[in-house]
Amino acid sequence: MAHMRFNLDLALPMPLPQQLTDALPAIRDKIRQLKAYAVRINEGQENEEASVRAVFHVCHHEDGVPCEEEQEV
Repeated sequence: MAHMRFNLDLALPMPLPQQLTDALPAIRDKIRQLKAYAVRINEGQENEEASVRAVFHVCHHEDGVPCEEEQEV
């Protein structure tokens, strides 16, 4: 069976523009809808893939400080 696979890795400079900050709840809702429909590829098998995962965190690498903990979307 074929799967449509999304991988998205973005680094957005902070502070975010207000327009984007205002849109984040709706974006997260859409991501949650996709996750609800998503399946684990090879579920229960040795080669099961992390195919139902959406997380974000605030990164402080450029400040020489550890990143904040990942949060599930």
